[in-house]
Amino acid sequence: MKKKYMYWILALVIAAAVIGGISVYAVNSRQKQENGSDKVLTEDSNALTEDTKEEEDRNTIKDGGEEDKETEDEMVIRAMYIPIEESSHLFVGENGMVFTAYFPEEIYDINGSKITREELKRGNIVELYGDGIMLESYPGQYPGISRMAVVEEGKPSDADQYQSIVDEFYREPDPSEPPTLSIEYRTDMAVVRVMINRGGYEWSYVDKDGSSNAVVADGAHVLQWTWEKDLNDIRLEKPADLALYFSEQPEDVIVQRWDSELLGTENIPEGEKVEISNTEEGIIIPQASGDYVYEITGIWENGRAYYGFLTR
Repeated sequence: MKKKYMYWILALVIAAAVIGGISVYAVNSRQKQENGSDKVLTEDSNALTEDTKEEEDRNTIKDGGEEDKETEDEMVIRAMYIPIEESSHLFVGENGMVFTAYFPEEIYDINGSKITREELKRGNIVELYGDGIMLESYPGQYPGISRMAVVEEGKPSDADQYQSIVDEFYREPDPSEPPTLSIEYRTDMAVVRVMINRGGYEWSYVDKDGSSNAVVADGAHVLQWTWEKDLNDIRLEKPADLALYFSEQPEDVIVQRWDSELLGTENIPEGEKVEISNTEEGIIIPQASGDYVYEITGIWENGRAYYGFLTR
């Protein structure tokens, strides 16, 4: 009986050892599996992190690269080009905005080839790249254009829908009034053209009935003009040649200037005479500089007229 009892105790001890060994083996196996899984998960996580980082880098390059940054800094305005006579034009934007543009050096046709301003055609749809800043005038003036590209050739008849707008800003020359004047100059970014306001004039003409008439329109001296209303300003980053374009070539031109601080004075001092040059490109005020009020006197067989502008 005692011997049999010892056998049972020995069997229980062996069974416990076996079960314990199996348990230890199971725990170790489970730990190895868990450690292995952690290792795989860590490797996968690292790979995922690297992939994500690469994707972020790609997005950073895409969103913040130099080329895209340059594009983000420029505004794009799409508009139709409408030339008026030889020297004037209008642009009508998609939102109905009407403005004139200062033509840049870089103008491209629909195929991406560089062209000149004269090669643009009525009805062309163009994209204007620039700073988006319009001068406060009506129509607006857009000086900060860096490049211009034709995106749709269009047809001349496409611009007919805007004829009423054109008529608002342009009319046939009135023989009872002296010619108009515009000034063109070049900056680092564009060729700029500005219409110059006219003051007083003395003018004679023959009307449709063949009758001779004379008109004297008194006007204030240019120093008494109001800058915001009467004096168009020409903004010069550095001295520049100013080309004078009259709608009818004068026989003579006289140019004087005064310091801009004299604007509004009642006692008109003698002005400084400005020498002009007659070149193949026209009448030039050479190397004009800022902060002066200019008076231009145009003289024709029919009379004379006075024009003024401010350099800044």
